[in-house]
Amino acid sequence: MKLSKLIFGAAALSFLAVACDSDDGNEEEKKPSGVNLAIEGLEALGSDFVYEGWLIVGEAPVSTGRFTDPTLKFQEVEASVLETATAFVLSIEPADETGEALAAPAATKLFRADFAEGVDTATISYKTINEKFADLSTAKDEISGKFFLRTPTDEALGAGDNSNDEAGVWFGTPGTMPPAASLELPVLAADSGWKYEGWAVVNGVPYSTGTFSDPKAADDNAMASLDSRPIETFRGAENFGPPIPGEDFINNLEGTGFEGGADLKGATIVISLEPVPDNDPKPFTLKPLDGMAGQETAPTAYDFEENLESFPTGTITR
Repeated sequence: MKLSKLIFGAAALSFLAVACDSDDGNEEEKKPSGVNLAIEGLEALGSDFVYEGWLIVGEAPVSTGRFTDPTLKFQEVEASVLETATAFVLSIEPADETGEALAAPAATKLFRADFAEGVDTATISYKTINEKFADLSTAKDEISGKFFLRTPTDEALGAGDNSNDEAGVWFGTPGTMPPAASLELPVLAADSGWKYEGWAVVNGVPYSTGTFSDPKAADDNAMASLDSRPIETFRGAENFGPPIPGEDFINNLEGTGFEGGADLKGATIVISLEPVPDNDPKPFTLKPLDGMAGQETAPTAYDFEENLESFPTGTITR
């Protein structure tokens, strides 16, 4: 009896040990697989838009899920998808998107991070963003530009009267007629989901100079003027300005404190990248160029500086 009890006891312990090992194995198998997001520099998108991650498998995008928290660290994904993915894409999507639109990323892709063969970590950088939103034929290894203070749209004071030139800012180089374009930025593809937007920041408040896709052509404010938009709220009523991006803040702007025109001396001048559509009147987090205006109007020109620190950085690990 004692021997049989010992044998039975040993068998029971053996069974328990096997069961425990089996449970551990199951727990290991059930451990979630996915992508670890170590992204710095994302901003909250508001109530109308969400971020969505995508793994690229072959040529097909597979959603890893939507999120609104810019500090999100993990998205669960099937192991088979992870193993065959070649890249991770982060897009900005309408929150109320339905139907077929849910099956693929929106045009507004914030970045694409590629996995090298045999490597499980992909790096996010300005280059990975630049290459995806731009017309690649105009991609730039280095970006730069100049701006100057002048009010070329103001005809009211007569030719040669530069008494209010501190109220306008234009992205180019003065000294020729018309002023020369100067922004060395990629042309944004029509379907990129992005537009550039100029800003004059006065006393901490940003004022838009207009959006544009081609940094060497007139911005959308000028085009809107030709379509009878009341742009004279900003510019002179008789002139839509030179064929480069920029704005004249020469008339009273309700609620801005610009009585009789702005004073942009000492203002911070910024070029941002804005998602399309854009539901936020403030500049988006991506600000590739910025500079500070001095106390002199044209013919003095001021330099933009690269501001690539405003772009998200980090890694995606599968």
